[in-house]
Amino acid sequence: MSYPRSTGLSGLLLLVLLAFCAPVHATTVCVSSAIALKNALTAFDLQPDGSTYTIKVVQGTYPVGATLAQMYGEIGGGEVNLKLLGGYVAGCGSRTPNPANTVLDGLDAAHSGIGFLMRGDSSALIEGITFTRFKGADNVPYAESEVLLIDAEGSGSDAQVFEVRQCRFTHNSGQNIVRMSGAQLRFVNNLIWDSTLAQEAQGVDKGAFTVTLDADLDAAVTATNNTIVGTTGGPGMRIGTLITGDSGRLSEVTDNILWNNPSLDIQFTGGTDYVYPLTASYNLYATANANFPQSPTDLHSDPHFVDLANGNLHLASNSPAINKGAFLQLSGFPARDLAGGARVVGSRIDLGAYESSIDDSTTAIVTTTSDNGNNGSPTPGSLRAAIKAANAAAGPYTIRFNVAGSCPRLLSLAAPMLDVTGDVTIDGTTQAGWAPNTHYGAFDANLCFYVNGAGNANTPWALHVPSSAPASARLVVRGLGFAGFNDAAIKLEGGHAHSIAGNQFGAVAFTPANASAIRVTGNSGGAFIGGYDDEAAVNLVAGSSSSGIYLDNAAGGSVVANNVIGFQADGLVGGPNANGVYAFNSKNNVVQYNYIGNNLSSGVILSGSGSSGNRIQYNTIGMAYDGSPAGNGSAGVLVSFAAKDNTIGAPLNATWGGNLVVASAGAGVWISPSGGTGNSVLDNTFQGSSGLDIDLASVGPSANQATNPAAGPNALQNYPVLASATRDLVNGIEVVSGTLTSAPNTTYRLDLYYATVCSSAAAGRGLAQVPLMRTAVTTGALGSVPFTASVPFSWGGLPLGVISATVTDPAGNTSELGNCIGETDNDPIFADGFEDDHG
Repeated sequence: MSYPRSTGLSGLLLLVLLAFCAPVHATTVCVSSAIALKNALTAFDLQPDGSTYTIKVVQGTYPVGATLAQMYGEIGGGEVNLKLLGGYVAGCGSRTPNPANTVLDGLDAAHSGIGFLMRGDSSALIEGITFTRFKGADNVPYAESEVLLIDAEGSGSDAQVFEVRQCRFTHNSGQNIVRMSGAQLRFVNNLIWDSTLAQEAQGVDKGAFTVTLDADLDAAVTATNNTIVGTTGGPGMRIGTLITGDSGRLSEVTDNILWNNPSLDIQFTGGTDYVYPLTASYNLYATANANFPQSPTDLHSDPHFVDLANGNLHLASNSPAINKGAFLQLSGFPARDLAGGARVVGSRIDLGAYESSIDDSTTAIVTTTSDNGNNGSPTPGSLRAAIKAANAAAGPYTIRFNVAGSCPRLLSLAAPMLDVTGDVTIDGTTQAGWAPNTHYGAFDANLCFYVNGAGNANTPWALHVPSSAPASARLVVRGLGFAGFNDAAIKLEGGHAHSIAGNQFGAVAFTPANASAIRVTGNSGGAFIGGYDDEAAVNLVAGSSSSGIYLDNAAGGSVVANNVIGFQADGLVGGPNANGVYAFNSKNNVVQYNYIGNNLSSGVILSGSGSSGNRIQYNTIGMAYDGSPAGNGSAGVLVSFAAKDNTIGAPLNATWGGNLVVASAGAGVWISPSGGTGNSVLDNTFQGSSGLDIDLASVGPSANQATNPAAGPNALQNYPVLASATRDLVNGIEVVSGTLTSAPNTTYRLDLYYATVCSSAAAGRGLAQVPLMRTAVTTGALGSVPFTASVPFSWGGLPLGVISATVTDPAGNTSELGNCIGETDNDPIFADGFEDDHG
C-alpha cells in the first residue's frame, strides 16, 4: 500500500502549530473584593480543557477568613493553566508586584487555607500576594493541613510547572505553610515568617516550605532567594524525595536565608538510596540535617535583619548576606526583589528575598565616545579609561554610562581595547534613553551605546578576558551594541561565571559584521549568555561571518538561553550567521529556549570528541516567533567529529525538552558519518526538512544492520519496522505493532510519531510532525522481538495519517525514523463499511 508523501511546508506547519498551540482559550478576570475572589477561584473548575485562567487581584486587604478554603480543581475540569497575580490597580490596567499591597487575611479562622489540584500538563503561578493569619485547610481526601497547597492529580506530568514567586506568608499555622508536589517546583523570592506548624499527622511531612519530588516524574525543585524565619514546630525548608533513580532535571537550592527555625532550618528526607542531581550553594542557615549537601560557600552567621521582632526582614547595613550570593543561578536571577525593587545591586545578588541598596563595587562613569587608543594614558571619561581603572581595583568594579547627546552613541575603537582582568560589570542600561527588550523572539530594546571595530585588523574584539586572567576575573555586559570585530565582539578565554545579557551583536546599519558575537574559549569557566524569565536578558546575535555563539572551552558549562540568533531585530527578517551556535570540544553546555533561524549552515553544531553532555532543548530552530519559516541552510542540528552522549530534546527517561525544528535545508537532526555515539534525539517536532527528520551517517536513509550495534554514528541503531497502526477512538490510544531487530536481551525506548504524510526525502520513511508517547520494548536472546504498543493519543482532532517510530538504546543511541504505516480507526460508527474518507 502507498501513502501520501510530503510536498513541503505548505499547510502542514499550520496543522502542527495548531496541534501544539495550547492553550486554545484564555480567560482573565479582575477582582477587587473577597466574594469576587471566591467566585473567580470557584470558576477555575469550569474552564475549558487546554485553557489559561488568569485571576488579577486589585491591591488591598481582603478579609477572606475561611471562605476560600477549598481544593480548587478537584471537582472536575481538564488541563487548565492557572495564574493568580496580585498588585493590580483598580480596573487591572497596570500592576505593582509588591505583595505588601495585596493581602489575603485568613482572620485566624480554622481550616482557612487554599489548595489547587492541577491536571495533566497544566501549570500554576502564584505571584505578588501576602497570605496572613491562615490556619490551614483540611482538603479531603488529603490528610495535610496547608496554608497553600499545589498538587498534581494522580502521578502528574513531566511538563507541569508549579511556581510560587514574590509572595509573603506571615503569622500562619498548619502542618505546612506552603506545600508543593509535582514535576517542576519553583519557590522563588518569597518570605515565610512567624509560622507555627501543627502536630504532624502519621505519614505526613511538615515544614514552612515543603516539596516532594515524585519518583513517577522527572522531578526537580528550584528554591532560590527565599527568606524563611521563625518557624516553630518543624523545619523551615523540607525537601523530600521518592526518587531512587537519576532525574534528568537539576534541582537548585541557592541564595536562601533560613534562620531562627528551632527544629531545623533545612531538612532533606529520603532513603539512603535516593539519587537526584542537586546544586546547593550560597545559603545562609544555622542548622541542616546530614542529608543536605552543605557547601563551603554557605554562611552560618546572624543575617542581621532591620527589625526581626516586628517582621522587617530587610537586610541591615551590616548583614553578611549583602552582595554575597551566587554569581549565577541556573534558572536566572529574579527580575526584582520581594518589594519590587532592583535586583541585582552591587557585585553579586544579596541572599534572601530582599535586595539592599548597598553597592560594594567601585564605579566609573563613561562620559565620552572619544578613544585615543592609548592604554597607558587613555582619554579621560572613556571606556578605555574605565576598564583600566577596573583592572587596578582591588574588588568589584561597575562601569556606568552618562554620555551627552541622544541615542545612539557610537564608540569607534582606535586600537585594541585593554584586556579585562578584574571583576567588572559594564552596564549600558545606565545610559540615558536605554529601554529594555520586552518580549521573547525579537529584540525591541533601545540601546544607546554601541562599540564599533570597523572591521580593522587591529580590533579583533571589543571586550576580552585573557587566558592569563585570574580565576576571579568576571565580566558582566548588559545593554550594549557591537559590530565590526574580526575575532569575536566578546571573547572570554579566562575567568569564570561571565554574564552577557540584553546586548545586540550585528544587524547595526552601516557597520561591518562581527566574525563571532561571543566566543567562550581557553580556560574560561561557564558563561551565562541570555537568561531565563526576563525578556530584558535576550541577546540579538545576527550577521556573524562565522558562528554567532562559539563555545570551544574544554571546561564547558555555559548556558545559552532565550536569545534571538540569525534574525534582524524584528525577529522576522533574516540576519544570518554562518552558524547559529557551535560547540567544539566543549561539554555540558545548555542551549535552551532560543530562536535560531536563517543561518547559512546549521542552526546548532556539536563537534569534536570533547563535545559531550550538551543539552539542546526547547529551542525553535528554523522558525520565527510569528510561525513563519526561517530555515537554516543545512541541518537544524548537526553532530559531527565524534561528538557523543548529547541530548537533543528529551532526556532518555522523560518526555520534556523537545525542540521545534522547521524548514531545514538538510536533515532536521543529522548525526553525520563522523559523529559519535550516545546522541539521543527524542520528543522533537519536525516540519518541512529537505532531508530526513533524523539522519544517521551519510545523507539519506540508512538501512537496518544485520548486526546491531554496528560501527558508525549512534552505533547505526536499527529502527523498528511497523506493521500496523490503529487509532482506538473509544479508549483514546494508538495501538501499533511491529518488529525490532537489534542487540539481544536489551530494553529499548520506543517513540511513536504522527504525521499527515510520509517523507518526501526517502520513500516509505516517516516524519515526526507530532510526538506521541514513549514506551519500551525488550528484545529476546536472538535480538529480535515482535511488539504491540499501546500509547495515549491526545490529539483526537488530527485527521488519520501515518505513524512511524524510533528506538533508543540504554546508551542513548537513537535510530532514524523507520517506515511509515497508515492509520486505521476502530470507530464503531463506521463499522458498517460505509465510512467516509478520513483524510
